[in-house]
Amino acid sequence: MEITRKAERETVEGPEEYFTGTARITANFSRPDPSRVTGAIVEFEPGARTAWHSHPFGQTLVVTEGVGWTQVENGPK
Repeated sequence: MEITRKAERETVEGPEEYFTGTARITANFSRPDPSRVTGAIVEFEPGARTAWHSHPFGQTLVVTEGVGWTQVENGPK
């Protein structure tokens, strides 16, 4: 079991090579190899977005506030 206190989590600005506009990333957890499981909270200021990218093994998004767009390659947003 691993316990992480909220005050111990670090929030960083989303790097410019991956985000347009202001986004903040708070890492919640990651598991050691060979697992690929990680979790983070990403907050976007109005107008901010990620650069186009993919998740070959899938991704789960949990939207807790606001609205946003997602898109599957060559599909509608």
